[in-house]
Amino acid sequence: MIVPLFNKRKTIDGVKKLKRITRSTVLILETAESLGIKWEKINYTDLFKLSYQNEVKYFHAQVPSTTTEFAYYCCNNKRISKNLLEQAGLSVSKGYLIKTDDSQEYRLSLFADLQKPVVVKPVDDFQGRNVYLNLKTAAEFLHAGQEIYDHYGQKKVDLLVEQMFFGDEYRILATREKILSVIKRLPANVTGDGVSTIEALINLKNHQPIRQKIGTYNLIEVDDQINTFLKNQQFDLQTILPIQKTIFLRPHSSLDISLGGDTIDVTDQIHPSVAEIVQKIMNCVPGLALTGIDYMTKDIQSQQTTDQYVVVEINSSPSLDWNEFPLQGPHRHIAFEFLKIMFPNLVNVEDKVVSGKTVE
Repeated sequence: MIVPLFNKRKTIDGVKKLKRITRSTVLILETAESLGIKWEKINYTDLFKLSYQNEVKYFHAQVPSTTTEFAYYCCNNKRISKNLLEQAGLSVSKGYLIKTDDSQEYRLSLFADLQKPVVVKPVDDFQGRNVYLNLKTAAEFLHAGQEIYDHYGQKKVDLLVEQMFFGDEYRILATREKILSVIKRLPANVTGDGVSTIEALINLKNHQPIRQKIGTYNLIEVDDQINTFLKNQQFDLQTILPIQKTIFLRPHSSLDISLGGDTIDVTDQIHPSVAEIVQKIMNCVPGLALTGIDYMTKDIQSQQTTDQYVVVEINSSPSLDWNEFPLQGPHRHIAFEFLKIMFPNLVNVEDKVVSGKTVE
């Protein structure tokens, strides 16, 4: 029997009954069922139990039970993970830690020591939240910090301020043994056909089959930011773009994909030195079974010198669905690889998973 994963999404009764479950977790559970792995949710928790051939494993979010508490802690604290990366000789952006009780005078001295523009983000937030980019003035820098403090309310939060690196942005998924997938992340964009308006091109893109079927990609929603960004480029929604002319609808941000952006699989195009860097990253965080690396480079197909790339962040609970189903490029079996971390003998049935389908 052949069961297309595209058509299975959100249809398995057990998965459908669960509430507040991420798309990546749905993907893991569906793939587990297709491979004969039994699962159950532990009551009153976000833990899932997996049973296969007399073995029992657990996972939470996208963290397999083989990831240690130490590794999880290090990845969740951007200051610690950055220090580990730097100590391993990896390229990271120059920056400083800002404590909650640091004086404004001290904060401004840190800002003055960095090349502009800078990025400000909380030390222990995730999924690109509360990240402020392209800050060029002291007023913008102080305002961004205050916005983050206001978001956290009474909770104390430390910040990182870093120099911005300009290059293409990638998400690399890797285990301790290998790279699983590399995707290039782009802000929302459209490409002209010589006859359609920008508004019509947005509508066409929102109706791409992959955006409609699997629920991984958000639609492009026209808002004030898009209108302003178009205006700054001397365009509006009724502009007709020439054939093959591509324009961005939003500035780059840490939320590119969440705001209708694109993913392009480039796994087979990376330079071998990228794999060497990924291996160093895995080695510098003991106990890290799976990671999502936010990586920027000026050219991912050339030798990666220290001035050409930066490791932005490493994540112990990365989203899987963007890498499994890129908007451009082949389907990668990421959920299968996630399960194989915990059940290595799944390698014997890998040939059953073909082109987004499970063959029995």
